[in-house]
Amino acid sequence: MSLYVHAAGQKVNIIESKIAGLGFLQAIIARMADNSFYIKGWDPTLFVAVVALKKDASQYSGYLLLALIVSTIAFCLLDAYYLQQERIFRKIYNYLAESNSESINYFSINPVLYKDILKGEMLSYRSSLISTSILLFHIPMFVAVFIFFVLF
Repeated sequence: MSLYVHAAGQKVNIIESKIAGLGFLQAIIARMADNSFYIKGWDPTLFVAVVALKKDASQYSGYLLLALIVSTIAFCLLDAYYLQQERIFRKIYNYLAESNSESINYFSINPVLYKDILKGEMLSYRSSLISTSILLFHIPMFVAVFIFFVLF
């Protein structure tokens, strides 16, 4: 059983440290995925609320359209941000899970510390923004907003 001395002077089992650190990363990844899921729920909810409101406030339909466009764009950008963060932390998780080094602090999960392994197009904000999961949800939302305000 290999041990190393923690910053507080305590001896810590490396395997236990690795399992706990990877557990923290799994929780972060799950939180990012949950945030993305909630955004995908709020976007149509707001759309339906504005559709219900439009009938009573027809003189403000231009403002309602503008509010829906801005909120749909904001939800799309925020969704892409959470997807990017999820991808970054998955990459860190994979790196730490495969690592056998005794010098790694598994509780230090700041992405800045892993710049050398985080290089790549799949981790950029742009690639997250044009990913299938973002486009297949948010483009139909944009289309629905425009169709609703043009036809109704």
